Amino acid sequence: MLTRKMNLFVKILSLFLIMPLLIIKAGETGKIAGYITDKETGEPVIGANVVVVGTYFGAAADLDGYYYINNVPPGTYQVSISSVGYAKTIVNDLIVKIDLTTKLDLELISESVLLGQDVVVTAERPMITKDLTSTKATVSSKDIELLPVDNIQQVINLQAGVINGHFRGGRSNEVAYLVDGIPVTDVFSGSNSVNIENSSVRELEVISGTFNAEYGQALSGVVNIVTKEGSSNYEGTAAAYFGSFYTSNNDLFYNLNSFDPLSIKDFQASLSGPTQILDGLNFFATARYLEEKGHLYGKRVYNTTDISPFLPTGDGEYVAMNTNKRISANAKLSYSLPDWKFAYSFFFDDAKNKYYDHGYRWAPDGIMNHFSDDLIHNLQISFYPSQSTFTSLKFASNLYRFKGYLYEDEFDARYQNPLNGIPTSDYTYRFGGTNGERYRRYTKTNIAQWTFESQVSKEHKIKLGAEAQLHEISSSWKTIVNLTEDQTDENDIPIFTLGYREPGTPGNESYKKYPYQFSAYVQDKMEYDIMIINAGLRLDYFNANTSLPVDLRNPSLLNPNPFFPGAGITEKVKAKYQLSPRIGVSFPISDQGAIYFSYGHFFQIPNFENLYRNDRYIIEGGQSLSSITGNPDLDAQKTVKYELGLQQVVFPNISLDITTYYSDIRNLLGMEIINTYEGFKYARFINKDYGNVKGIILTLERRFVDFFSAKIDYTYQVAEGNSSDPFSVYNDNQTNPPVESEKKVVPLDWDQRSTLNFTATVGEIGNWTVGLIMQYGSGTPFTEDIRISNGVRFENGGRKPTTLNVDLRADKFFDIYGIRLHTYLLVYNLFDIRNEYGVYSTTGRAGADLNTKFAGEIIGLNTLEEYVMNPSMYSAPRQIRFGVSFGF
Repeated sequence: MLTRKMNLFVKILSLFLIMPLLIIKAGETGKIAGYITDKETGEPVIGANVVVVGTYFGAAADLDGYYYINNVPPGTYQVSISSVGYAKTIVNDLIVKIDLTTKLDLELISESVLLGQDVVVTAERPMITKDLTSTKATVSSKDIELLPVDNIQQVINLQAGVINGHFRGGRSNEVAYLVDGIPVTDVFSGSNSVNIENSSVRELEVISGTFNAEYGQALSGVVNIVTKEGSSNYEGTAAAYFGSFYTSNNDLFYNLNSFDPLSIKDFQASLSGPTQILDGLNFFATARYLEEKGHLYGKRVYNTTDISPFLPTGDGEYVAMNTNKRISANAKLSYSLPDWKFAYSFFFDDAKNKYYDHGYRWAPDGIMNHFSDDLIHNLQISFYPSQSTFTSLKFASNLYRFKGYLYEDEFDARYQNPLNGIPTSDYTYRFGGTNGERYRRYTKTNIAQWTFESQVSKEHKIKLGAEAQLHEISSSWKTIVNLTEDQTDENDIPIFTLGYREPGTPGNESYKKYPYQFSAYVQDKMEYDIMIINAGLRLDYFNANTSLPVDLRNPSLLNPNPFFPGAGITEKVKAKYQLSPRIGVSFPISDQGAIYFSYGHFFQIPNFENLYRNDRYIIEGGQSLSSITGNPDLDAQKTVKYELGLQQVVFPNISLDITTYYSDIRNLLGMEIINTYEGFKYARFINKDYGNVKGIILTLERRFVDFFSAKIDYTYQVAEGNSSDPFSVYNDNQTNPPVESEKKVVPLDWDQRSTLNFTATVGEIGNWTVGLIMQYGSGTPFTEDIRISNGVRFENGGRKPTTLNVDLRADKFFDIYGIRLHTYLLVYNLFDIRNEYGVYSTTGRAGADLNTKFAGEIIGLNTLEEYVMNPSMYSAPRQIRFGVSFGF
């Protein structure tokens, strides 16, 4: 039987070794290892059986008493150790984390001493992780339940070195997001394409330092989520939460001076257990409906049909302008056998949003709606031919669709003339009109992924992998025009005929592309008594699968000028590939401390929207710069990262972590300005920008004992570069005269020098708890409105005010006839602080703009002060949520 299985394994392995595949293979499991010895003699207990209770995972101790159990999903387990002549030992609450080894050394007691009784012990959570070779945070589902958060992004932003989605000074789109080993990053924009609910998360891994070769397509960090699956026991929850914003800042925020508990409605449910169809076939399912009115309201002073700022017809009602309505669902089927495991899961997310536009504050019905939906399928087949080896094959698809418009029918009669409602003076709200933009895009990615992992010896654990991604990208954008803009009726009133420009002309653009990418890595984890080494090498390959003009001064592919060189001639874009070595080393200096160092090269293909934008090179005429094109020949962006850290237990139950890091960033996106033979000009993306980041992080953590836990981390960081925004060259050329772009290193927009996070939990777990989060930031840079005679400005020479936020959560649990009742209260921005995230360039504050002195007369009904007080430049006010859940 074993020979047949090995033959099958060899065939499967041979098949996939010839596949030129691989890109991101996220770690999804951990390892348990240790020594089993006799308590009296200290001799190894050869053949002792170590079993993870409730699973097929187990091992037998070798001649040295050593054992290891690979591929254990993250979580908290009970482990049983038994051997002939010894009392059985049961270890409770053993924690396994992604990509890490949980050490479990045990001394067995002779059965004659205990007279047949079992030994029951509780595993103690280690204060340091000896095989940690770079900085990462691992957050379990139980940890998330205690935090004052309601989504995963909030948990991510709590980690040291992460500032509003920026990992250690990188741009926000430099992070790879993975769910159950499958990449879910939207390759079009670089953002996370799916919302995973807190109730679905088994463990969250946030890597902000260097990362192993198994992870790719990221420069700054990795977010790796492993979701829950069902067990042999039925479990379920049903929850309802309500809430509202409540603030005394009525001069800033409309319609928040009274508490409306129905302005936030949140319903959640989950169910898991056996299917009763097959023994070992279990399921997990969860769903959520969320509806939020938001905290930014407008006032209907004007209707969309109004045509004069002095003749309003609105009813004066308040209208929510940053609403969020979302439905999400996740389900997983898993079937386990001794040597095989099969799993299928899907994730669904559907959302409708509005984004606040300050210009429409008194004509709020004119802003557009944004829609998105995501559907992910993931099928995994795993084979365990022996205790030391496993291989898996995954097939996944990710469909992400995004669209935006005000009215669904593009010829809806409610659309107004694009010129209607536009104010003729500064600091003036629109007096009607409608947003006429329409966009639609989708990204479909098919993924095939193979991985192989083997503990080839006590010291060496080898990982190989393979993955291919085939993409289909479609994007279109157009805006309403007046087809009869020069015509008037008998009363000399302009005639409006709703229409759109011809496809392929400025204002009506679309494209569809089919890029593909591969990569490959090999990773070796070497565990010795004096050091642990993670070393790997990664190969990335990308093909844009398109062409570009041979002469960029005559680029148009629709109407090339035959009188100039290169008219209509294109050439195929060459494929890109790169090698990236990675290494991390940990030196355990004692049972209470370890030093680690890591180094690596990291590459990331730019977002696809920057490769294919305006792919037919439609260049508008005239002397002004108004056209932008993508560049499918862009090279991968590159970061070289260094990290040095210390973990040390300083007091019982208290640990200290000190980390220093440096990143050298090259080939970031920037722009160049190209002049055509016809005298027009356009902007094109190129690899131009650069930067560097250096910092130090100090973390002090007290684990939960005696009803209390706390963690405080402080980050001092300097993030500098020649530009924060790929569009900076384009924006600089919009002024008259154009501003000279930066040629030196300046602070980046997110360069927050000092960041402090503090979390604390007090209570009795399972009975009552109170959790607190405090976050402090020293303020980020802004460009002051100061110029000298040659047009050079001091970019990011000023600093915004510091920020402070405190969130609170209180939970109480009851057991009623076998039903678990859970009530909770959650308060965001507990002290209702007005943090200024956006500022005016003349003052560095959100509530004052010196340019108002030169504003002139306002042709409208609002005052200067009303317009300057922009609520979107401030943090959200106090938000209160409360709810109840039932579980079994």
